[in-house]
Amino acid sequence: MKDYIPLHGAHERSEAVLQSDSAIYAVRNYTGIDWKGLIYRLLENMHWILLAAVICAVAAGLYVKLAVVPIYQATSKMYIAGSETTISLSDIQLGSSLAVDYQEAFKIWHVHEMVDERLGLDYSYGKLAGMVSVSSPSGSHVLYINIQSPDPQEAKLLADTYAEVVQEYITEKMELRRPQVLEIAQTPTQPISPNIQSSIVKAFAFGALLAAFIIAFLYLMDDRVRTSDDIEKATGLATLGVVSRQNQKSESTARFDPGQTMDTPHQAVIQGSLQLDYAGNESINTICSSIMFAGKNLRRIAITSCDADNGKTFLAIRIAYSMASRGKKVLLIDGDLRKSVMNGHYRITHVDKGLAHYLSGQAPLQDAIYSTNYENLFLLPVGELVKTPLPLLSSSDFEKLMKMTGSEFDMVIVDTPPIGIIIDAAEIAKHCDGSILVLEQNKQTRNALQYAQRIMEQTGTPIIGCVLNNVVLNGLYQKHYYGHYGSGYYYGDDKAGKASRHFGGMRKGKK
Repeated sequence: MKDYIPLHGAHERSEAVLQSDSAIYAVRNYTGIDWKGLIYRLLENMHWILLAAVICAVAAGLYVKLAVVPIYQATSKMYIAGSETTISLSDIQLGSSLAVDYQEAFKIWHVHEMVDERLGLDYSYGKLAGMVSVSSPSGSHVLYINIQSPDPQEAKLLADTYAEVVQEYITEKMELRRPQVLEIAQTPTQPISPNIQSSIVKAFAFGALLAAFIIAFLYLMDDRVRTSDDIEKATGLATLGVVSRQNQKSESTARFDPGQTMDTPHQAVIQGSLQLDYAGNESINTICSSIMFAGKNLRRIAITSCDADNGKTFLAIRIAYSMASRGKKVLLIDGDLRKSVMNGHYRITHVDKGLAHYLSGQAPLQDAIYSTNYENLFLLPVGELVKTPLPLLSSSDFEKLMKMTGSEFDMVIVDTPPIGIIIDAAEIAKHCDGSILVLEQNKQTRNALQYAQRIMEQTGTPIIGCVLNNVVLNGLYQKHYYGHYGSGYYYGDDKAGKASRHFGGMRKGKK
């Protein structure tokens, strides 16, 4: 049994959970489309859309120019009504009714055969039929005989020959009034197809639409967590802070004041820098303020993540340092007994005992807790890595440890293993007042986040909220959500504004 009061009280929390069940269910099953975010994503990738459009346009232009055979069209005209000398009213009326019938003559196979024999082309019926087309404008007695061919001379000869052959065929076979050739065909000088300009414009539009469709499809199918809105829609949890990618050299040496007061006889030296730029500090301060306003009984906090390399160790040590800077007596516990990177990553020296030694009975607690070269910040390192740490974490010694440190320190921050990989974090969270889920932008899916949330909720420890880490603020899409984080507008400080473009995050090798 725990000897502390859970955050906001167990009864209050249970009642709140029951009242919000339906709302949380609706949030977790949210399927709406963020249209504004989609538009910003398209605008952000406009250079790829334009590049795809240009590539398609160039490809279409080259293809039309080099591979497509140009087609020429020659047209002869035939007048239907009247005789060779005079035209009467009855002739005109008869010509109007025969215009459609005359067009059918051009579909007779014998007509095509006569044309083929007269010109000696040796073309098939199907080929000739595909080359000729006949039209008559509405209300007109003129037949337009159009021939399309890759050879302009051939197009002219075929147009004139079809006019002559049909003229003879109608007079002889159909026993109708002989139509008159109104105009012979002219040899075409410009092809009617392909139209290079039209092809390029159409290919440009096709390429742009195709690229936009692919980008939109990938955006809609991407289930990764990109924004704090995604976190809220997937889990209903609040986002305590948004931490952008931090470019900071781990080789930098931390400030060490040899004259500071130490509460323990031995001291661990953190040589890796804990300093962030202006906006980075503001981001961590925002997270710390959110934690402090979460409840007065919140003293022991487990920090975990959905997966490895999400920056939980980065957040744990920065939150502990920020709390210590506010005058609170803070203990940072390295609870990742399987694969801790805290000592190596932050170059922590002058430590030989730690959590593993205490839980295994090899060292008393006072020998495992160290003061550090940062005022008010104390450290309980991992000591030794353990292959199977679960028995140690579920022992009464660990429960006793959390009770003792919770009463001795103003704040206890526990860096735990990723909850999405092993169950150690859940065992640790059982003895804490609250937990924080850290996730890296564009890395975890909503399903993975929901899975981690379910595991942590089963411990009975409240989840204070999430921290979205390693956010990249470049591009319209990110500025749409987080533009104010990188502007420095509040203080009107250009220097601060420049610094805020790279605030609070992880560097390579983070955890």
